[in-house]
Amino acid sequence: MAFSYYFCLMKYSQAIGILLSLLLIYSTTQPLVIIDSKHWVITGWETGASSFGQPGKFLVYFAILNILCFALPYIFAKRTNIVIAALILAWSIRNYLILSTCYMGECPQKQWALYACIVLSAGVLITTVLPKINIDKK
Repeated sequence: MAFSYYFCLMKYSQAIGILLSLLLIYSTTQPLVIIDSKHWVITGWETGASSFGQPGKFLVYFAILNILCFALPYIFAKRTNIVIAALILAWSIRNYLILSTCYMGECPQKQWALYACIVLSAGVLITTVLPKINIDKK
């Protein structure tokens, strides 16, 4: 029973990966952290007067590359997709560490999108190792 459910999910792994990548792009536009003392709402694209840069820009660009690799039926695209997904997960963890760190006794309020970026990135990485590849039997 469990094996048949697992293999059924493998059949849709590319579509699930594309959906997770699109959700990742959406989550970068939502508030990641809120710093109350300075009245800053930090998103992946708008960081106010802070020096965080734009942490969501990297995720969006690589998520778009990830979607393209999910859509292409070539083996090199599937292999490249694993590397891209690993970079996305590493960048999401980096964003979590940088944005959620307390500075001089001031801790930002972590929002759901900060956690969602990590969970969605891990989901994308899992779906990249389950590609649907047609193998010719000779």
